[in-house]
Amino acid sequence: MRFASWPFLLLLLLIPLLHRWWMNRNRPARVRYSLPIPESVSRQNPLRMMLLMKYLGLAFLIVALARPQGTFRQMERKVSGVDIMLALDVSASMNIEDLAERSRIDVAKDIMEDFVKGRQSDRIGFVMFSGEPLTMAPPTLDYGLLLRSLKQASIGVLKDGTAIGDGLSLAVSHLRSSTAKSRVVILMTDGDNNLGQVDPATAGEIAAAYGIRVYTIAIGREGRVKMPIRQQGLLGNTVTTYQWFDNALNPELLQLISKTTQGKFYRVTDEKALEDVFKEIDHLEKSEVKAKERVRYDEEFQWPLKLGILLLLMEQILARAWWRFLP
Repeated sequence: MRFASWPFLLLLLLIPLLHRWWMNRNRPARVRYSLPIPESVSRQNPLRMMLLMKYLGLAFLIVALARPQGTFRQMERKVSGVDIMLALDVSASMNIEDLAERSRIDVAKDIMEDFVKGRQSDRIGFVMFSGEPLTMAPPTLDYGLLLRSLKQASIGVLKDGTAIGDGLSLAVSHLRSSTAKSRVVILMTDGDNNLGQVDPATAGEIAAAYGIRVYTIAIGREGRVKMPIRQQGLLGNTVTTYQWFDNALNPELLQLISKTTQGKFYRVTDEKALEDVFKEIDHLEKSEVKAKERVRYDEEFQWPLKLGILLLLMEQILARAWWRFLP
């Protein structure tokens, strides 16, 4: 609250002076009561009550003159969001446990989930691919739906293989008609392209033509790695054995895609490095938020004005009626 005409509040200082003047003026005066008053009632109490009502009434009128105003602040936010497609490789090699004794796919899904939870005003979609691509969630603000789609992503649902070009082209198709200020694909894979109908380099050129940046992430170690093989045991339990597997990556291809689209290539071989990659992408692709504050002032002099007039009227009624002949 503020007072638009606050100098009127200085008049409140006159009330003590008015009280002293009134007491000095009326001290010698003595009149007899026209109505009997019980001796148990102090003769000074009614007078003090009337004086208090008078001074409070004057005080409220002065406050009304000072024009109290309530403030109402309204924040206008204009958000220019980012449209993001997550493209995750779910080929069999993503089962390899070379990231802090956890599988590549489990680590990737957890970090993607944290990335989604850290966004607020962006539409995010999700595509998984192996030998073929599949849309799990189109670009949406329904992060609950998106997180459920991430949890449902699993190995073995799609044809095995690594169709990087098909996965990228499907992600691009979801963003090509977007009007967002920034459109981004985050593509994560642990292998080389060996299947699919669209060449990965061609998919990158298509993304660049639409102004879509592609951040490519090569996850996992190259060379001979152990792949877990899980089978059902005779007692109904799960038996895990390990098979050596030659993991091949094509970082040059991923670098070409990111360079063509003005994105960035990342090479990660541990969980902490992958976390840092997503933090960097989160920093690079921030939504633009413009805030404008508007302040509105509402006049609130009515309530002290009405209360002040009411108190003065009551004081006058009591002075002319019940306590007319008070000393």
